[in-house]
Amino acid sequence: MRPEGGVAAEISKDPISLLIVKKLSEKVVLPSRGSPLFAGYNLSSATETKVPARGKALVPIDLSIAIPEGTYTRVGNL
Repeated sequence: MRPEGGVAAEISKDPISLLIVKKLSEKVVLPSRGSPLFAGYNLSSATETKVPARGKALVPIDLSIAIPEGTYTRVGNL
């Protein structure tokens, strides 16, 4: 399945864990895994964003991600 319009990239070395993303800007950093054994992907900010100590911020990643059916999804801090 490919998103309509824009640029899509398939991020996977293992066909079972295919992640399809659509780049929404040229500043995008594609998701990556720290190791092939990691269960999740690391997301990076598309812009420099400062988060105050003990604070919160909306951080743009400029990606549209197709979450595979039957998977658990969580976006949070480390």
